[in-house]
Amino acid sequence: MKKGLAILAMVLMFCGNAFAAPFLVCDPNPRATVYVLEVDGVEQAEAACLADGSFKHDMAAWTGGNHTVKAKVGNVWGWSVYSDPFNFNADVPGVPSGFGFSAD
Repeated sequence: MKKGLAILAMVLMFCGNAFAAPFLVCDPNPRATVYVLEVDGVEQAEAACLADGSFKHDMAAWTGGNHTVKAKVGNVWGWSVYSDPFNFNADVPGVPSGFGFSAD
């Protein structure tokens, strides 16, 4: 029984880490109502802020390689200027192998 629970815990931890989507996240800004990202020179659609004024952008569809991201924020008074660029390399992991189950 203990061995089965240990295996279940390991599978759940693996699935939670291996298949977790990457996100761009910003600090809360209580005056913000909307964010716009510029990714690799292309302005993305506006996105509403989360309840605390932060922003969370799903990066699951991004390709691997070097990326440059800038953001601007808007509210009832208008838009900010774009932030300084944030450059990073997105490594896309391969499919894990070598995992299996045994009937022990």
